[in-house]
Amino acid sequence: MSKTYKLALFGNPVSHSLSPKIHQNFAEQFGLKIQYDLIKVESENLHQAVIDFFKNGGHGANVTLPHKQQVIESIGDISETAKQAQAVNTLYLNDERQICGENTDGIGFINDLFNRCHFDCNGKSILILGAGGAAQGIVPEIMKNQPKSLVIANRSIEKAAKIAVYNNSKSMTFDELNHFDQSFDLIIHASSLGHKGQTLKFKQHHYHSKTLGYDLSYGKAAKPFLDFCDSMKIQAYDGLGMLIEQAAVAFEIWFGKKPETKKVLF
Repeated sequence: MSKTYKLALFGNPVSHSLSPKIHQNFAEQFGLKIQYDLIKVESENLHQAVIDFFKNGGHGANVTLPHKQQVIESIGDISETAKQAQAVNTLYLNDERQICGENTDGIGFINDLFNRCHFDCNGKSILILGAGGAAQGIVPEIMKNQPKSLVIANRSIEKAAKIAVYNNSKSMTFDELNHFDQSFDLIIHASSLGHKGQTLKFKQHHYHSKTLGYDLSYGKAAKPFLDFCDSMKIQAYDGLGMLIEQAAVAFEIWFGKKPETKKVLF
C-alpha cells in the first residue's frame, strides 16, 4: 500500500484556503498520496499544535496569517531567506527530525512575475504600498533581483523604515509619497485593506503607460486594487499565481520534486 503524506496549513482563518487543491494537483503530477489538513489555531496554541503535528507523523506544513512571525519560536532552524523576511511560511523536518522553517513567498512572487506577468525586476523602479508581513516576505527576493530602486510606503514610517533599512531600500509615509515625483514600473499592493473592500491608491505621476500593478491578495480581496488600476488604464494582476508558485517551492522542499505550475491556474 502506498504511503499517505500528512501535510497541513496553520493559520486563522484557513477555511477559504486554496492550498489543499493546489497541493493535491502537485501530488497527482507525481502519483503521490497526500492528506492536506486546514488547522485553524489561536496564537497561544500555535507552538503546541506545530509540535503535535510533526510528532504525529506530519511530513510538512504551510503557515499563513497571522502566524508567520510567531511560528519562528517553534523552530529549531530557519533559513537565511526566512531570517531576512523575518517570517516563515513553510515547515519541514531535516535529517535529524528537527522542525525547520523557510519562506517561499518571495521566490513565489518573483517566479509569478516572471512566468505569468513577463516582468523582470532587474533595473526597474518598484513601489510597494503597505509594510505588513506580506511586504516583508517579498522585499529580500526583490532586492536579490537588483531593481533600479525600491520604495516602501506605509501609513506609519516605523514599519516601512524597518523593512527598508534591512533591505537597503527607501521608505516614506503615504503623505510623502503623494509629493514624491517619480513614476514606477511596478506598483505592488501589499495591504490587507482589500478584505474590507478598500485599497491604497497612488497618484497619476506615479505611473507610465507600461506600469504594471500587482496585488499580493487574490480573489475578492484583490478586486478593489485591480478595479482602481483598471480605472487608471494600468494592467494589473492578483496574487493567485504567487500563491501557486510559493506552494510549488514548498512542495519541492518536502518531496524533492518540482511540480508544473501552469496546469494549476484556476
